[in-house]
Amino acid sequence: MNEILKKPLQILGKPLDLAIGAIDKKFEKYDPIWRAEHGVGGERDRYYDKTGIAKYREWRGVKDTLRDYRAWLINVSNMVKMFAGTPIHAVKGIWEYRWMGSFLGAFCFVDRLFEGYRGYNLQIACLNGNVIVKVLCDKIGTILKNDRRLGGGPMSDNLIGMDETLPALFTAGFPTLIAEPLQTLPEFVICDVDQHIEPYYIDVAESYGLSADVCSRCSAETGVTIDDAFPIFGKVAIATNEPCNASESTSMFQRRRFQRMGLKDYQCVLAMQHNLPNGHVFSEGELRNCIKFIEEEYGVKYDWDAQFKVIKEMNEQIDIEHQKWEIFKTPYSALSGISETLYRLVAFALANGMYPYVTKNDRKVLKIMEKAYKEKVLPYGGKTRHRAFLWAPSAVYYTDYPTWIQNCWGVCIVLNMDSTMGNVKMNDHDPEKAMFDMACYTEKGVMRHHAVGGFDNINAVWDWAKAFNCDMVISNDNIACKGMNGVHAMLEEQARELGFYFFFLPHDLEDCRTISRQDMRNATNNYMNVVLGEEPLDPTLVEFDDSEAW
Repeated sequence: MNEILKKPLQILGKPLDLAIGAIDKKFEKYDPIWRAEHGVGGERDRYYDKTGIAKYREWRGVKDTLRDYRAWLINVSNMVKMFAGTPIHAVKGIWEYRWMGSFLGAFCFVDRLFEGYRGYNLQIACLNGNVIVKVLCDKIGTILKNDRRLGGGPMSDNLIGMDETLPALFTAGFPTLIAEPLQTLPEFVICDVDQHIEPYYIDVAESYGLSADVCSRCSAETGVTIDDAFPIFGKVAIATNEPCNASESTSMFQRRRFQRMGLKDYQCVLAMQHNLPNGHVFSEGELRNCIKFIEEEYGVKYDWDAQFKVIKEMNEQIDIEHQKWEIFKTPYSALSGISETLYRLVAFALANGMYPYVTKNDRKVLKIMEKAYKEKVLPYGGKTRHRAFLWAPSAVYYTDYPTWIQNCWGVCIVLNMDSTMGNVKMNDHDPEKAMFDMACYTEKGVMRHHAVGGFDNINAVWDWAKAFNCDMVISNDNIACKGMNGVHAMLEEQARELGFYFFFLPHDLEDCRTISRQDMRNATNNYMNVVLGEEPLDPTLVEFDDSEAW
């Protein structure tokens, strides 16, 4: 019966495919990849000067252009639903918070993330991009609706304020409460969307006497605190010592402000040397104390059944992630670059197994990856010259760096350091074992498992690069990070010994004034052209002015 039904569809499909093929051939001269190959332009041609604003959408052929446009409409739909769910609070939020208006640049941000993507790469990128936007819209909507600055809401007293670098998975045992990150909206995520928002908060902090040579992330968070730009919700604020000493200082500024706003605070201080056996035990004790604190402040009891439900969800995501890794090791992975690493950052740092649609998306993505692998489809049209492991934080997002380096130089970012976070499966039936596992999961957090906690965390980059058959490592060079500044010579020496192509990517994290987007690209251009002697795939991407871009 199925074969009988298939034949008419196949007959109908052939003329359609022929028509699409004819249209694609007719309009291929508008495809920036074709233009770059024929020396008549490239990706950057369609942008207004100095901006990240495109004059028109990227032409990718009929099927891919429609797929990309459909994903754009889904993002618009999610943002409209978010505003429609709390219109008064949303308008108040834009009026109250400087950072809130920057989220309107999310559409340009997402479009730039996936430039040059085609076929299976684009299909996965669209799926992941939609989930990223949906998770953020869910978070923004919940926080705005219950922000006491904006009038409060039905869940104002049932939210838990969490440090953005402390994964909220362990709070799933409180099913009547919702843990929301405190710094993510005004600082952590918004700097990826708008590179110009955080310098304002950095200047606020420095105007109060904060040193100008500290990590710009910590400086920006301090500026948000002084500027009273944090949403206020819940009864408590859970701080932590992640990921470094500078962030501990930031937490002290924040706790004073939160206390003035009537929030009690708890310092969930995890083991810095967490790879040591007694480190896990210490972190486990901290989580237990934090849970007890929440029980006392909210008058609720921890529900292990609810916690195990979320652990099972997260475990499935981790299982799927490990299956993806096996395909990452091959040349045929349809998932890589920024669509992989930004998605993983959101799944670990924000979703934490509490959004079942993330798991559903993972299942879809894995099927597409398996199909692409079976068909032996090379990503990016087979133009990849190098496979790189990127060891760098937020500055690579607002610069669209993984996408740019693939399109310009043919360097595929197989994974970024954010991809390695939280990949610890947890016991889903024994409370004692589960608590220990959750401590290990929590320790594998933002930066804590990459730049602090011992040299073995930093040196792990070589193991990751080897495991995923990379020939290149691009390393974080945050000029204000005292920890990373201290390992330059060591990493360069190890790269020579191990035979990796290697260079440092300079940035000032969230302050684009110190090291601009083009400065970051120039570091790459110089290495690829002068050291390796290679020519760009798309000359329009080598040097351009996007200083006014979001």
